[in-house]
Amino acid sequence: MRREWSSWIKARQWSEFEKLAKEDPSQSLADTIAELELGFPEKTDKRALRKVLYLLSQSGIEPREIEEFAHEVPAPTPPIEVAFMVSSDGLGDSIITYGREEKGRVHWLVAHINARTGVTRAVEDATTLDETHTKLIRLRNMVPTPYVAAEIPLEFAFSRLAEAISITKSLPPVMAYWRSSLPKQILPGHPTDSMPRAKVTEEDFEKFLSEDPSTQSWRLELGSLAPTVMELTDSRVDGEESAPIDKEKWNAVMDSTRKQLFSEEVIKDHRLRLLDLAYLHALKGATHCNTILALADDLLELGSESFYAKQVSLRSLMMYMHALKAANSKSRERVQDNNPRS
Repeated sequence: MRREWSSWIKARQWSEFEKLAKEDPSQSLADTIAELELGFPEKTDKRALRKVLYLLSQSGIEPREIEEFAHEVPAPTPPIEVAFMVSSDGLGDSIITYGREEKGRVHWLVAHINARTGVTRAVEDATTLDETHTKLIRLRNMVPTPYVAAEIPLEFAFSRLAEAISITKSLPPVMAYWRSSLPKQILPGHPTDSMPRAKVTEEDFEKFLSEDPSTQSWRLELGSLAPTVMELTDSRVDGEESAPIDKEKWNAVMDSTRKQLFSEEVIKDHRLRLLDLAYLHALKGATHCNTILALADDLLELGSESFYAKQVSLRSLMMYMHALKAANSKSRERVQDNNPRS
């Protein structure tokens, strides 16, 4: 029996067991409820407990005969220690949530980490064991649309946190304690290094990058594209704002832009985003990781000439030009508001 159940039993909070039967059914829960149903004489308690048993039976779990497990010596319950990760956002920030039990409470660290800047944000929290059970159900079932989340091995979480801490110029204040208490070993390579690869096509790359919701916000720093936009604007046919841009000039400018912006640091950042995404999908049991891994391998091999670099450069440019257009539109509206027609 889990420690957090004792308070529910004392308070006869059978509704909590109902929720548990729906969200996290288990054999130990069925055995415990069966024992309780025999031990509580009042009809209202028995009715509530039988409902829990019914919900568990819907999941295919039936209590064992008491004689089957009465002789078993309960194994000591290890302290709670878990870690979760959310895939990268548009700026390359991933979220690692780490919790460990100390003196009857679970202490939590939520750290936003970036391959180039380290720990960008961090908060901490503490929960009771009862609160922790509810929190773990939420974490294990969260769907942070459009991103991907999964429970991750502790050694991977420690490695990513240690690496982020090592490159952070100014750590958030809450990291002072965690910096000294977390393991500092950085794993060689990435867990996906041992995952099998399969041949994919550029059509697979294009389909993934155009349809996968978790990567739609991935982009380059928009401000870094200002010189590119100016150069493309100057190359318009006949110099008219609405005129098309010379195709050869467009290709030359984009090639030059990619070579400048996809530096070794940027390639490392975006490749890690892809590897993490593939790993999180794999941990959730997905089988469509081949395209993501192939994109990461292609980016490492070809750099600025890779399919990923070309697509993300174009996407970033379109985002930047759209932002400029929106800003100019708002500017014109303000001018018109300040100069109403008489």
